[in-house]
Amino acid sequence: MIKETSTKNKGFTLVEAMVAISILSLAVTGPLVIAQKGIGSAVYARDQITASYLAQEAVEYVRNVRDTNRIEGDPWLTNLFNCLETGAGQRCTIDARFKDPSVEGAITACPPGLCPILMIGTEHNLYGYGTGEGWRATPFTRTVYVDNRIFDREAMVSVTVEWSTSLFAPKRTFTVKEYLLDF
Repeated sequence: MIKETSTKNKGFTLVEAMVAISILSLAVTGPLVIAQKGIGSAVYARDQITASYLAQEAVEYVRNVRDTNRIEGDPWLTNLFNCLETGAGQRCTIDARFKDPSVEGAITACPPGLCPILMIGTEHNLYGYGTGEGWRATPFTRTVYVDNRIFDREAMVSVTVEWSTSLFAPKRTFTVKEYLLDF
């Protein structure tokens, strides 16, 4: 007796192959999307931390100027005129590479919204407003504002760091406010 062989079980049909490919694609795509979101979150966190450090650096610089003025017997907000509400610019940039705030370029007035972007030195990895070879642009802009609030006895220092990113929102901001007293 001769047995008939069935041709039904001899291979995959086109539909079965398409279903198998679809399942495999979904199995691979899920982890890749999760990895992409994780990398994006890490980049965002790095930028957020950098912005907070840049803002705190400017506040510390203003506090140091106040303390130095006090030690030398100068009025407490000397050298911060470009940052004061009544000053020429009302907003300023602070380049913390300069220890002496009276050095040209240490504290520079800028119109609101037009402060230059921070640069980073490729040789020493310090943020500042250097130009030329050895400096590259960063996405960060730092604006400092000092408001002499109460009868020349208290000042509010506000530092805003803005940066552009393509990950979450086109423009992110981080602001630090601190109140200083003329002690």
